[in-house]
Amino acid sequence: METNVDRLGAAQKLLKRLGIAALVFSFVVYLGVSFLSAYVLTMPHNHPADVDPRFVGSNATEWSVQTADGLTLRGWHYPSTGRRHLIVLVHGMGGSWVEMAELGRDLVRREYDVLLFDLRGHGQSDPARLTMGRRERADIRAVQAWAYREGFTPDRIGWLGYSMGASTLLMEAARNPYIQVAVVDSPYGSLPELLDKQLPKHSHLPRWFNPGIEMAANVAYGLRTHELIPIRDAQRWGKRPLLLIHGESDSVVPVSQARRLAKAAGPWCRAITLPGVEHVEAYHENPDLYIAAVDSFFTKHLSP
Repeated sequence: METNVDRLGAAQKLLKRLGIAALVFSFVVYLGVSFLSAYVLTMPHNHPADVDPRFVGSNATEWSVQTADGLTLRGWHYPSTGRRHLIVLVHGMGGSWVEMAELGRDLVRREYDVLLFDLRGHGQSDPARLTMGRRERADIRAVQAWAYREGFTPDRIGWLGYSMGASTLLMEAARNPYIQVAVVDSPYGSLPELLDKQLPKHSHLPRWFNPGIEMAANVAYGLRTHELIPIRDAQRWGKRPLLLIHGESDSVVPVSQARRLAKAAGPWCRAITLPGVEHVEAYHENPDLYIAAVDSFFTKHLSP
């Protein structure tokens, strides 16, 4: 005959099993949501250009190059008459060469060779998962190899990057001394710190999903956030000219990260922080002043 004690024991066992089942279910849901979010957040940003390349210059020449891991990058090259200096423009996350077309036009008018291209997984380059600069560094090396074949030595190549493109340049330069002169506009200084605030905005999930999403992005797509800390890499910048531009009202990358970057890079880094300017909006706020500063910097530091 079943006693009250027996019934109580059975009920406790049932509750324990239900509790374990609920924990397992919650963990599975957490993992599922994390992997789904990582899948969406690392998706390629391929799309056709909505700007005529001849807007930048009438001498627009279709350009492509293959990376070491077999992807084709595409863009436009604008050769100058003198072929003295090449400026490579590197766009930010989710963008393409189009976002830098106006700046490219201004540089073409100042008789620079200009390369506007799409990073992997962006614009019209081959599709690839977004890794926030980790694998995109290979794109910088592919462009560099092409520039050498065109006859441009490292001291005559200027690099200018926006946002993720700027951070990619900084991380690659830490291991690549052939990047000798660069302008970085609104780079992130520490991706883990940035994601702590920005990831919930993009994923539309509570912050406690952040560790799961970052783990899933690492395991499934090679996005290793712990490796993406340009502030740390900037300590290896050395005696190379670096111009850092950042808006003080940047709502994406706090200006505090720019100040830490400049300090880490050392005395060869000149930092310009602009009051009231949003993320990568310095050029559009004052194109004349921006291009004058960039032109002066490259003229001073690139070899004749």
